[in-house]
Amino acid sequence: MEGGAVPVDETLRSLRRWSRTPGPADAAGVAGRIAEAIVLGLLPDGERVPGGAELAALLGCRAEVARDALGRLAGDGLVITSAVGPLIRRPADPLLVAGTARLRELDAHALREISDQHSAIAGTAALLAAERATADELTALRALAAEFAAATGTTDRRRLDGRLHIEIGAAAQSSRLTHQEIALQTETGALRWLPWAEAIPHGAETAQHAAILDAIEAGAGDRARALAEDHVRAGIRRLVEFRLWSGDQRCGR
Repeated sequence: MEGGAVPVDETLRSLRRWSRTPGPADAAGVAGRIAEAIVLGLLPDGERVPGGAELAALLGCRAEVARDALGRLAGDGLVITSAVGPLIRRPADPLLVAGTARLRELDAHALREISDQHSAIAGTAALLAAERATADELTALRALAAEFAAATGTTDRRRLDGRLHIEIGAAAQSSRLTHQEIALQTETGALRWLPWAEAIPHGAETAQHAAILDAIEAGAGDRARALAEDHVRAGIRRLVEFRLWSGDQRCGR
């Protein structure tokens, strides 16, 4: 460990505060929290990860949950085995590197401003799509949402989520809204879909997509707008929380 760095044990213990959902931790949640710390560099490449019971004590979970989480991380290539125990391996995904660097550049205020702008664009696009979308466009939107629901990898989910939002802008029959949505997806897509750090759990994201499209198809513009705005804000809100948490961790270095 480099001088001035936060010890791995302290970083792992702090992950108790970074839980997506209340209640007992499961293996997927524990693996997700550790992965998020790895991809942001809070758990440095090459550092040893405590195993089994020791890891469970740090994270406040059951030993079998900790062991299963380590297995998941190894399957994702984020932990490798060695003679001294499991070691952290930070991936070199270009989108991950870009997203991580971008997140470090933005403070909580900047992220909230992005949320305000993106929610306004997404909400207006949904409102107008409810008034203007054709039957063919609605069918295409449903197909995209179904693809997203079936997608198992973060890369595919990121691509399909961004495309769905852009196509809602197109269904609004507004080239300006579509271009602004493309620009915002370019700016925030790598943030909201950092690998292993989905801004909203997949099941919840799928349900939100379905609710937005139901409102658009029903011609309920105000409801479509409110749902689309909430959808965007929920994703950015989690990023703000994550940014504040990761900033606290870095202050200790």
